[in-house]
Amino acid sequence: MTFDKFLFIIVFIIVVFSFFLQFIYDLIPCKLCWYQRYLWISLLIFSMLNLFVPIKKNLLIKYIILFITFFTFLLSFYHSGIELNFFNNVISCSQPSGLNIMTIEELDTLIRSTKNNDCSFPTFYLFGLTLSNLSFVFSFILFVLSLKFFKNHLINSYEKKN
Repeated sequence: MTFDKFLFIIVFIIVVFSFFLQFIYDLIPCKLCWYQRYLWISLLIFSMLNLFVPIKKNLLIKYIILFITFFTFLLSFYHSGIELNFFNNVISCSQPSGLNIMTIEELDTLIRSTKNNDCSFPTFYLFGLTLSNLSFVFSFILFVLSLKFFKNHLINSYEKKN
């Protein structure tokens, strides 16, 4: 199996798993989770394109994949750091204000009916890791592998020219 197929399969599983958790287990993603999901979906699209574009013409796609994996790695590192209280969150994950609550009972009802989607309070763990921790691990591995295979691709194309 080539790296391109491996990348597509792993990213596809990650994207499907995120939607599965959202729609089946009713996990509401925070803002940073949404940003990470956008990056994973764009990585899925470009990894799929990478499978169908001829090898001689896909250097730009490989660059884009490399940059997306790098930004996914950085964002998941930041998100994990927020969960572990290493960083202060500069992106507000709280709900918009403007509530018109008149009684304690209304406030109690609001608090009990509101689902937590704050970036600093993880709601789901798998193998003792939060979803942002898992995203960090997978994006780091994919970034390192992308660097390795991108380097090999450049070396092979250089050797073919000479």
